[in-house]
Amino acid sequence: MLVRGKVIGENLTAPFEILKTGDGISLRVELPGEPFEYSTDCSCLEPLELLGLLLPAIEEEIGEIKGVFVEEAVEEKKGKAHSILNSLFKFLSKGG
Repeated sequence: MLVRGKVIGENLTAPFEILKTGDGISLRVELPGEPFEYSTDCSCLEPLELLGLLLPAIEEEIGEIKGVFVEEAVEEKKGKAHSILNSLFKFLSKGG
């Protein structure tokens, strides 16, 4: 599963991306200077649960959090092998 969105803080808006696979879950928040990244090999958490647990650390960088907005959530299809062609087709079908 892939989740993209924004954390709205008092001082700035920080885009985030969370990727959950069978191997684990990873989070990346684009902060000024250096991105905030966290990953674990435990896939027991849902993407927004992980974000919620890490919000206090993110809040230190962007000020008081006003909201979290999810812009896109894509569930991985079961039983279908991922391929470069499938990715390219999806990219082009969205208008590039």
